[in-house]
Amino acid sequence: MRLSTARFIRSCVAICFVGLAALKASDRPNVVFFLIDDMGVMDLACYGSSFHETPEINRLAREGMRFTNAYASHAVCGPSRQAIMTGRTPARLEIVATTGRLREEDFVWPKLLQDNGYKTLFAGKWHLGDSESVYRFGFDVNVAGGKMGQPADFYYPYKSHVKRTTFDVPGMEDGKPGDYLTDAITTKALKFIDENKDDPFLLYLSYYAVHKPGIPGVWAQGKKEHTEYFEEKLAKQAPFEGPTDREVTHGPSTTTESLVQNNPEFASQVKVVDENVGRVMAKLKELGIEKNTIVVFTSDQGSVTNSQQRISSAQPYRMGKSWLFEGGIRVPLIVSWPGRIPAGAVSDLPTYNTDHFATMIDLLGMPLMPEHHVDSVSIKDELLGNPMELERPYYWVYTSHQMERQAYRCVAYRDGKYKLIYWFLNEHMELYDLEADIGETNDIGSEYPEIQNRLLGELLRNPHVAKVMEARYEKR
Repeated sequence: MRLSTARFIRSCVAICFVGLAALKASDRPNVVFFLIDDMGVMDLACYGSSFHETPEINRLAREGMRFTNAYASHAVCGPSRQAIMTGRTPARLEIVATTGRLREEDFVWPKLLQDNGYKTLFAGKWHLGDSESVYRFGFDVNVAGGKMGQPADFYYPYKSHVKRTTFDVPGMEDGKPGDYLTDAITTKALKFIDENKDDPFLLYLSYYAVHKPGIPGVWAQGKKEHTEYFEEKLAKQAPFEGPTDREVTHGPSTTTESLVQNNPEFASQVKVVDENVGRVMAKLKELGIEKNTIVVFTSDQGSVTNSQQRISSAQPYRMGKSWLFEGGIRVPLIVSWPGRIPAGAVSDLPTYNTDHFATMIDLLGMPLMPEHHVDSVSIKDELLGNPMELERPYYWVYTSHQMERQAYRCVAYRDGKYKLIYWFLNEHMELYDLEADIGETNDIGSEYPEIQNRLLGELLRNPHVAKVMEARYEKR
């Protein structure tokens, strides 16, 4: 029988990892990987939000390392999630629209853990193929994962209120009226921890929250009791001084950006995520395995900040989800490993979410595989208290026609403190100095044309960027 290339490589890798497998199960660290959907970097209290309440995530940050320059590799979920799994940028993968699609040849780090004796569970939003594909890419158990990017409803039975069934959540039929999806997924994850506490495990908790549901016209859906709490909190607050939104021009389009966080439904969704992070951490401590568990908390991209929906705001960063401004691509990143990662540490090291692949296998004592995680750099040294410097550029490509107007169809490139955004349909460019202007309000391209042209040249010489732009969306 002929093995596929990916299966053959994994077989060889498994042989190379016999040293890891030979360790006692109790000596091999567990991994809990929280991946939140549509949560911006400013949506957490430990990053600066005063309206949202996240005491459990704040505690996780105090117990681990919080990163202030963590980037998603894309401004929408599918490509970003695929990059996390593969250690390759969306442009290299040629997945630059909204939906991810893991392919047979894609080499993913959860499969490496499974092949080396880890018990593995995926729970929540998959969005990288159908429900069966979850098992092919490294997971023993799949809780609620499928091809859809949002749930039909966050309340049981998590089904559509209309004939359309595209967003119905699979595998959650054993609930009861009143159950909330984020809670229900976590309950199944806690059972998995109980059942596998004596074996090394990977728990990949990829909540559907804080994305909107598939209910027409509903842009956020929190738990009712929490929503009422935040409605009261909002009513007691002093009126916001100054404008609550602004109209701004982005390349060829003009839109409106929300400048405040004041959505009780969205704040409720954030609070539910926080509570469930607390439930998982409490379970680890109850079982006495918290010191042997690496916990990662991050998001796939920023939250929605277009003020016609008024979901959230990324201030002082500009815009949010679907935009290649900082608010769309900066994400929270917190990593905890008691006794190994310094507690309460804050890192300003720029990171890319492709880095999870190399970092995870490096922390677990596996050899790096740069020929596979091509765009992934291990930040193990930084996490363990040995400061790193990474001299590398960062680039983003979003050429989808599916979103609003033409404003999203652009590419971006950051090199050091300078960042260029290029709208290739009409060749509009904007250059920003992120050290002096983190809000990207002052386009300095006309003042520094040599820097702008250098960054543009480097961006367009990238073969993956050029190939995607030429093949998919020719200028017209």
